[in-house]
Amino acid sequence: MKRAILIAASCTVLIGVPGGVLAQLFPSKPIRIIVSTSPGGLTDLISRNSGQSVTESTGQPVVVEYRPGAGTLIGFQACAKAPPDGYTVCVTTPESIVYNPLLYAKLPYDPENDFVAVTNLATGVGGVIVAHPSAPGNNFAEIIAYAKANPGALNYATWGSGSVPGIFLGWINYANGVNITPVPYKGAGPSLPAIVAGQVHLTYSAIGLVAPHVKAGKLKLLAVAGTKRSPFVPDTPSLGEFNSDPGLNSYFAMWAPVKTPMPVVERLATEFGKAVHSERMKELLKTQALIPVGNSPAEFAAFLKEDKANAARIFKAVGIRPGDAPPASQ
Repeated sequence: MKRAILIAASCTVLIGVPGGVLAQLFPSKPIRIIVSTSPGGLTDLISRNSGQSVTESTGQPVVVEYRPGAGTLIGFQACAKAPPDGYTVCVTTPESIVYNPLLYAKLPYDPENDFVAVTNLATGVGGVIVAHPSAPGNNFAEIIAYAKANPGALNYATWGSGSVPGIFLGWINYANGVNITPVPYKGAGPSLPAIVAGQVHLTYSAIGLVAPHVKAGKLKLLAVAGTKRSPFVPDTPSLGEFNSDPGLNSYFAMWAPVKTPMPVVERLATEFGKAVHSERMKELLKTQALIPVGNSPAEFAAFLKEDKANAARIFKAVGIRPGDAPPASQ
């Protein structure tokens, strides 16, 4: 009750303040970014570094708070309940808003009505499928041949059925008629050390995260996501060459709680857009095979509409239905 009164009071103060003035006044205190995966992944990297640039631009600290687990449900539930004043935002890949509604019969938040799209921070040139050296096969075709001959013998690291690794490996299972078993982790942070240590055979990852391990011979690069080869690893075949690419978009984006004043949402988009297009961030993103976007809330919302329709088509083809995932955390 006290929390509800405070939120109502804070929103009442904003009533009547002209949009331009409101945007100029924001931010006047620290901004919190909720990251719904573990430290060490690309969501963490992008949030911390873009936040640092926004701190330098606005003079206000930007703090990252980690809420990993349950396929990003925990973090986005916390974001949905935050005061709609612009001082709490959430950054994630498509799982939270696009994939989870296709996975869960019931969610602890409403993906359509609890959030407002702020900006798409960065998009991926293409992730990769990698294997531990102990995995039987030196290329994608050999791995699939082994999986066909030995159903269930191979496994892959994921952080939920609707996570990007879960979707890509699930599609590979579907497209090739194989059964590679998922092994759940709480995010990219803990799943990467697991495959490097040989606890799992395969996973999907961003190129930048696995590149040092591939170079050191600790991982085998099997295929790059998409229908075209990546300029970052031009000698590696694409999943499209094996008719095994689902056609998903890869991106890292920001949302705010619904009813956050639009001038504040637009100011957030402007500040974080400038951040990802700074020379420092562009160089950092390039090392991870990512391209800065930083679009407007309206542009991002239009992109989301198309992305949701595309994801629904892919999930239907794979046979994933709402309710197939474990019960959502409340």
